[in-house]
Amino acid sequence: MPSMVQEKKSSRLDLRMTEDQRNQIDMAARINGMSVSQWSLNQLMESARRDIFEQGLVRLSADAFDRFAALLDAEPDPMFEVFRGEQTRWEQ
Repeated sequence: MPSMVQEKKSSRLDLRMTEDQRNQIDMAARINGMSVSQWSLNQLMESARRDIFEQGLVRLSADAFDRFAALLDAEPDPMFEVFRGEQTRWEQ
């Protein structure tokens, strides 16, 4: 089995929380057979990946999507061709 090269963990994150929050986190870590650090990092990374992924998504209602698709299928505005034919500032 190939060995995995592990990046050195040199960064820390300190959190302030209520006693009840800490008790719940401790219990969740125990239930999963993990240290609080392992469980917390797993949860934070899962949440971070989801938030980053969802930032790139665009959600439209069916009606909004239909309007968007119709705009893509429509003939372009004649002004677009005029605009497209002009030189940009950096081309001048």
